[in-house]
Amino acid sequence: MRKGFTFVEILVVVIVLPIAFLILDGLFTTLLADIPRSYHIAQESVTLQHLLEHMQKDMDKASGLPETFADHTADDKQILIDLPDGVICYQQKDEKIIRRNLTDASQGRIEEQRAWSLPSTKVEWEIWKKDAKGYAVEVKTHIEYKTRGRWKKTTANSHVYYGGGIR
Repeated sequence: MRKGFTFVEILVVVIVLPIAFLILDGLFTTLLADIPRSYHIAQESVTLQHLLEHMQKDMDKASGLPETFADHTADDKQILIDLPDGVICYQQKDEKIIRRNLTDASQGRIEEQRAWSLPSTKVEWEIWKKDAKGYAVEVKTHIEYKTRGRWKKTTANSHVYYGGGIR
């Protein structure tokens, strides 16, 4: 009986095994990185949809979009919506969007009603005006994430909400 390896066995080890490892590397990358990232993006997208639905409901009841109320001023990080039962403020702060009822601000009480954690989401809003009066809000959103050393954007959308009671 002969001891040692045949030429075919050496070729398998030198050529076929590295190719198999490359294929398996893609599988492991998918399992360990891409699937959890996709799950996180899907969860954040659902949270973003909840925020946008809430904002749409507020805009449907809106009677105005004031530029200021109490100590708050509408800008790129804060939007004010005048509702029949008070003024609502949506504010971007610390990777969250916070919805507050400012009606009791004059008494020093600001009620935090809702907060949406959106660490990977970029939200920009702009008030559409006619005759110096706001009548709609455009909300642009996208989710940013880093994969394999590069930043990517996904689920980019633009929504326009018209004030239901604004004349």
